[in-house]
Amino acid sequence: MVEQQNGFEEFNSLFYPKHIAFIGASESSRLGSMMYLPAFKESIWTNTFYPVNPKYDKIIGWKCYPSVLDVPYPIDTAYISLNIKFIPEVLKECVEKGIRWVIIFASGFSETGDPEGKLLELKLLKIIKNSNTRIIGPNCLGPLNAETGMAFSFAVQNGLYGGVSFMSQSGGHFTQLINVGYKRDIRLRYGISFGNQIDLNCVDILKHYRQHSKTTLIAVYLESPGSAKGHELFTELRKTTKVKPVILWKGGYTKDGSRAAYSHTGAIASNDKIWKSMAKQTGTILVKDNEEFWNTIKTFELLYPKSLPKGRNVGIITPGGGSSVNMTDLFASQNLNIPELTTESQSKIAEILPYVNVNIKNPVDLGASGFILNTYIQCIEIVVNDPNIDIIIIPLWPDHIYRHVFNRMIRIFKSSSKPFAFCLPNIADDSILAKRFNSAKKLLHKKRVLYFLSLRDAAKSISLFCDYLEFLKSLNIFNKK
Repeated sequence: MVEQQNGFEEFNSLFYPKHIAFIGASESSRLGSMMYLPAFKESIWTNTFYPVNPKYDKIIGWKCYPSVLDVPYPIDTAYISLNIKFIPEVLKECVEKGIRWVIIFASGFSETGDPEGKLLELKLLKIIKNSNTRIIGPNCLGPLNAETGMAFSFAVQNGLYGGVSFMSQSGGHFTQLINVGYKRDIRLRYGISFGNQIDLNCVDILKHYRQHSKTTLIAVYLESPGSAKGHELFTELRKTTKVKPVILWKGGYTKDGSRAAYSHTGAIASNDKIWKSMAKQTGTILVKDNEEFWNTIKTFELLYPKSLPKGRNVGIITPGGGSSVNMTDLFASQNLNIPELTTESQSKIAEILPYVNVNIKNPVDLGASGFILNTYIQCIEIVVNDPNIDIIIIPLWPDHIYRHVFNRMIRIFKSSSKPFAFCLPNIADDSILAKRFNSAKKLLHKKRVLYFLSLRDAAKSISLFCDYLEFLKSLNIFNKK
């Protein structure tokens, strides 16, 4: 309990700052400060936000200060958007002012491969040594708090927040997750873009998220552990995954990707086998690309810990023999099972469907009868209640993309504890279908229902979900959930 309290005291001012300074603020800048400043005029910080730039007396109505030392208020967080040659002196002023968190936007450090960049990072660390000041970055965007609306990014927010907290070495992935979260209804809590991680690092943040009671799922994009040691990350992951799922997207796992990661954040090449081994031993969910990341986050957010399947047995109901074969192959290739239904369930379905051009065993191929809504609904109810089935997947055709269809299906699934998901047809090439889905999507988000935009995404994400539950079961934690 002492550890938890200390964690909250340390990070409270990062995610809930009262006073914010922006060093290098400018009305004429195309990049950097002017992408963020206007938003703060309408924020809760409008009266506690302090632009710092000796060239200006005022910036968009705010008094502008020549230095943080001239701000007559205590400052929790300072953002630096300056040429790197000015940063050491400005950082010294931040330390003198007693500013706890300094976020360095600027790039041009170790990620350049230039020894001077690395030496500059070491100089910054020397400046904050034995002080209360922590550096976030450089080469980053800083923190997000979805509850208060604080986000130094260009991403859209919808005002909704939940239990997903994340960290990212990439500012681009940071903003993309906020955007994807808005569009796919991923309810975020906290986030942080920490770039090169020369001081504050992934282990620090992981520890805080583990201790934070309202964080239920942790998502991580890393290219390296930064200033953390590999064994420290291993130890913290092992502690964390016992109480909360951790989804890790490791960037730069190929030879060429590793080279790109070095020029992005200065990440030193590391053996992909080591990361895989660490993930397996700690129960971390390892993903390889952005779509796996977003889809796995969404799967865990909606299903864990409320809808836990007993096993990997998937029930599939679809109109179309070819479709059922394709789905079975895709799901089986991801280590999921497509078992036959009980004879009782098969008999019930046989009474509903015609004798030919169908399959009543699983996958359930409804043939043309699948486009008759009442028939589809009746068969879904039977599969949902079958004891051989743990998870239900409903691949939909364009004819099914209507609110009233979703409403009827959702009522069935909400009466069961088994997890379920819809797989949608390709809507990218059909503007009419996309428009129709837009209306239905609002219902899915409101009801908090899982859906995927491809069968492959569904199979992979559901399999990773089962992997984590099996990890908990191996520790005798599963039955406690």
